[in-house]
Amino acid sequence: MDPSPVKVESERFDVADACPTDITAHRRARIPALFGIQLEMIPITYIILSSTKWRNGFSDMSRAFFLVVLLTGFLSPAASTSSLGINYGMIANNLPSPSEVARLIQSISVSKSKLYNSDPDVLLAFENTGISFIIGIGNEDIPSLTDPINARNWVKQYIGFFPNTKITGVTVGNEIFGSGNTLLMSQLLPAMQNLQSAIVDMGLSGRVAISTPHSLAVLSTSFPPSAGAFLPDLVNPYIKPVLQFLSETGSPFMINIYPFFAYKSDPQGVSLDYALFQPNVGVIDPNSGLKYYNMFDAQLDAVYSALKAVGYGNLQVMVSETGWPSAGDSDEAGATIENAQMYNVNLIQHLASNKGTPLRPNQHIEAYIFALFNENLKPGPTSERNYGLFHPDGTRVYNFGLSRMSSELMLSSDSLKSHSLELSSFLKILFLCLYILIFELIILS
Repeated sequence: MDPSPVKVESERFDVADACPTDITAHRRARIPALFGIQLEMIPITYIILSSTKWRNGFSDMSRAFFLVVLLTGFLSPAASTSSLGINYGMIANNLPSPSEVARLIQSISVSKSKLYNSDPDVLLAFENTGISFIIGIGNEDIPSLTDPINARNWVKQYIGFFPNTKITGVTVGNEIFGSGNTLLMSQLLPAMQNLQSAIVDMGLSGRVAISTPHSLAVLSTSFPPSAGAFLPDLVNPYIKPVLQFLSETGSPFMINIYPFFAYKSDPQGVSLDYALFQPNVGVIDPNSGLKYYNMFDAQLDAVYSALKAVGYGNLQVMVSETGWPSAGDSDEAGATIENAQMYNVNLIQHLASNKGTPLRPNQHIEAYIFALFNENLKPGPTSERNYGLFHPDGTRVYNFGLSRMSSELMLSSDSLKSHSLELSSFLKILFLCLYILIFELIILS
């Protein structure tokens, strides 16, 4: 993560009580649902049931079979969830074993994780767990991967040797374009291209995505969101070539989003409620008229705007890191357990709602919480060592709400489909059958 305050000045704003064009006016109108059943099916059902042929032309068994088929086709969830993952950092000397970590992640029903390395012990421990992994390549390893042979060997060693571990992506470096190291910036794309070629040669194209995470420091402007723009000096030589690569390979643009940094740098000018997804009067984008009720959405929309401005508005965007520290130094405003709990609980609920952002409503947002553990060897201010949801002994730093009992909040969309069929379809069909029978009794009476 990059705590650079470069974006903070652009985050200052005037709070408004009303908006000339509320974001709900821009959201697609959706048919209401009852118990997960689309209500537009009720009049269709009525027409079928009220017909003479239905009542007199079919046997009871035929009608029952038809109803099951009909209802199964009509079933659709009232809401699906966005994918939620968690960053598994390992800069500590007191963490549990990888196998224990696998069980811990499973216990909170999270099905996606992101590593900052490609530790073989971790990859082995997560075999056949159902947890998908994005593995990482350190900044220091990028120069060697500009050699295609080294890139091919890396892919064979860390992906080919672990066929039973669900590796879905590779991050090449972290926040390279915010490092100021122009040599490393120039080496990033060749390394990504070589890794992609090796992925294709191994027959993994479309299954393993190659990308690189960025900090908000790549933006010259982040407020208002509609004016989001990349740093001009980086666009043509570095950013656009990488965006073209992502577009060609179908890989996501990764961004690390931390409202905490904006609040920490200017606690007087930035609303804490706005940063924590708490109720507030909102902030209006004067250009688009859209109203924002949290900084996460505003910063994400600034990224969408920046991508569109350089011709890559259709790229998928993944929030590769976001979180809030539970402790910090005396000059780190807002770094408390209460605020960390509030941010992450509200973030999870926001993702599960599938509301998207004001600029892109009703779209899934895939985001990875930073981080799984408090990591005691991380350098920097105290906050850097206190982003974890868990202490190293496996106890929770605070209650963040994820558990097997609430798995519907955070299952990936793929897992959700299979789980929802197993857990809820029977109840939905039962409810609809009762509804149909009552409706038929009324008609026939």
